[in-house]
Amino acid sequence: MAWTPAQQSFLEAQMRNAQGRGARFWAVDKLLPPEEIVYDYLICTLKSDSFPLLMVTNRRVLYTERKLFRGWVIAAELPANQVAGASYEQRWITGRVHVHGRDGSRITCKVRLGPQEAEWIQYMVTLINQLATGRGTAGH
Repeated sequence: MAWTPAQQSFLEAQMRNAQGRGARFWAVDKLLPPEEIVYDYLICTLKSDSFPLLMVTNRRVLYTERKLFRGWVIAAELPANQVAGASYEQRWITGRVHVHGRDGSRITCKVRLGPQEAEWIQYMVTLINQLATGRGTAGH
C-alpha cells in the first residue's frame, strides 16, 4: 500500500523532530486529508493523558488533543492565509507558543523548557512566521 502525502510528510517530520519523543503517526489519517503536507510539529506538554501536537501544514496550523472517547481531535486551527505570526513566551517552569490569527484569535501551546526543546521551539516559531508572511518554508 502506498502512503499518502500526509502520512509520508508526517513521517519525515517525525524523523526531523528534535524533541526526542515519539509522535502519533496513526493520528494523521484521522486529522488530515490525504493530500495535505505536514511541514513540522511541536509536541506540547502533557495534558490529561497525552501530549498535544501543534502541527504546521501547507494549508493550516492546527492544535490537536486526544480526547477520552473521541480519540485525536483538532481542538483549534487557523488556515494558512489567516495566520498573522507566532511568538514565544517564557514562563517560570514552562513556556508558551502563541499562534496569532489575523482576526485576533490565538492558539496557545504550552511547552517544556528543556535544552532539547529550546532550539526546536524557535525553529517552529520561525516556520509559522514564514507561513504567515508567505515567504514559503525552509526545506519544504
